[in-house]
Amino acid sequence: MRIDPLWSPCGEAPASGRAPHAPIVIALHASASSARQWRALAARLEGGAAPQGVDGAGGVDGAGGPPRPPNGPGFRVLAVDLHDHGVGPAWTSDGRARPPLTLEDEAALVAPLLAEAGRVSDGGGVHLVGHSYGGAVALKVASQHPQHVRSLVLYEPVAFRLLLDDPASHAETAEALAVTAAMQTLMERGDREGAARHFVDYWSGSGTWQAMPEPARASVAERLPALLQHFGALYNERQQAAAVSRLAVPTLVLSGDRSVATARRIAQRLCALQPAATHETLPGLGHMGPVTHAERVAERIAQHLQAQPHWAVPVPTMPRRAATHAAPYAASHATSHAASYTPSPASTPVSGPAASHRAPRPGAAEAAPTAAFHAHVPFPDPVHELRDFSTVA
Repeated sequence: MRIDPLWSPCGEAPASGRAPHAPIVIALHASASSARQWRALAARLEGGAAPQGVDGAGGVDGAGGPPRPPNGPGFRVLAVDLHDHGVGPAWTSDGRARPPLTLEDEAALVAPLLAEAGRVSDGGGVHLVGHSYGGAVALKVASQHPQHVRSLVLYEPVAFRLLLDDPASHAETAEALAVTAAMQTLMERGDREGAARHFVDYWSGSGTWQAMPEPARASVAERLPALLQHFGALYNERQQAAAVSRLAVPTLVLSGDRSVATARRIAQRLCALQPAATHETLPGLGHMGPVTHAERVAERIAQHLQAQPHWAVPVPTMPRRAATHAAPYAASHATSHAASYTPSPASTPVSGPAASHRAPRPGAAEAAPTAAFHAHVPFPDPVHELRDFSTVA
């Protein structure tokens, strides 16, 4: 059965013949993007011309660049829409009360694809590719299902918990928490556009928001509740360092030399923790490199994947979009998650410096969450405690 990539609406699948058996690549997008950001990667790996420009919905998931000749090595690219993005299932966008989003919830969307792809030991398995938030989700998937993963490619994964649990990363942790706090404050004031501007300009540089077309700005602003859920999921990913250190799959971590210090520090931490990881810095690229320089990043990813051992495995017989395929599994997971969830009373957001600040104590970062830091993003107590680093010794 021929399976096309899992594009969102308006996403064009590369026009080329495909073998019925091929190594499988699962690609996970960044926050405020969608599966469509991987069109250039699919064109490179499957063969065919890369699509032009940004997506028709006016989002940030572009894949520009001139057409290239068919030269794909025969991979199958399955690009998944995560919750509240593209055609992914709703978490906040339908207005229903749900427990705080976790990386496990996002990984549940990928699990059915892994099950159909099979185990590496049986000649199956997949290659995982992730960008930013999608990179953190890819790490979670690989940690939960290492028997199904052949390799990882991560472009600036925002695994904030690796910083939060590292006493040597205070400055970068403070920077990440400050961005989240500023976005929350603006949202509380009803300034959704201001929160979106702060998010975009932090990751892509001052003035980026102003230069974006209005439809793109509206798309990002609309996704702000989901983005704040992303921050909460990332900060609450306990035991992440231990999970990363257990990964044994070949891992390529990519960074741009124009990116923020927080992203570069996470890449360093990741490679220090994982023996099988290597880190490369791509000159001239920023955090959104897979979007702004889609073909260049796709080429580097292709080089990595082509160097990995492969076996010809059947393409999973899944529907066109991950949202439809994963819905029963994800719904079951979400029901189980919700059954054990008791909402906490909304707490008053912290305003101004806390009375005291301390470096994280050993084991403190693993404390259980208590009251919500904010109605949008429940954080664990250590984050509550470390919101303002101005007085940390």
